[in-house]
Amino acid sequence: NASKLMKEKRVLIVDDEPDVNLALRIVLEDNSFIVDSFNDPLQALENFKANLYDLIILDIKMPKKDGFEVYKEILKIDNRVKVCFLTAGDINYRSLKETFPTLEENQFIRKPIENIELIKQIHKIINFD
Repeated sequence: NASKLMKEKRVLIVDDEPDVNLALRIVLEDNSFIVDSFNDPLQALENFKANLYDLIILDIKMPKKDGFEVYKEILKIDNRVKVCFLTAGDINYRSLKETFPTLEENQFIRKPIENIELIKQIHKIINFD
């Protein structure tokens, strides 16, 4: 079985909305990803380990710490992990480039998103170097 030979990709989801979190988990698991998810960004940081995840999906607007603050903390632990931000609003890419020069526009996913589009975008992010 060829799919078993490929290393399963591991994704961390951090979104304070339980329904969004669960929906993402189901879509990803249905597409053969191994998923860990947290509703609390501080709990996600406490449990984060370097070199464990292929991708982190972060909601931008969360209580306690927003997605960008969480990402800054994660980079101190693992500076090679790929990230994807979820947003319901508009993004000012130019100002973000100053803080995170390596972020690309395709690393932002607007909510709501169709499942098939989400999976396509995640594959693109995980597979680019």
